[in-house]
Amino acid sequence: MSYDDDNYGHWDELTSEEDETKEYQRKVREESVKKECVMCGQTVYLMPHYNKCDSCCRKLEAGYQF
Repeated sequence: MSYDDDNYGHWDELTSEEDETKEYQRKVREESVKKECVMCGQTVYLMPHYNKCDSCCRKLEAGYQF
């Protein structure tokens, strides 16, 4: 099963070999809440302590200026 996540991007449980990794992915999905990304304004599912989506974080890491 593949999953697009606003916290960490794309995950593929079929290629995740470690049970620990699969369990962490499930935990993130269960704990995520609907929030507005402070950078792009999109409503996304994020961990409660996050305020930026994966897409915006990747752009920041690549040097994009908001």
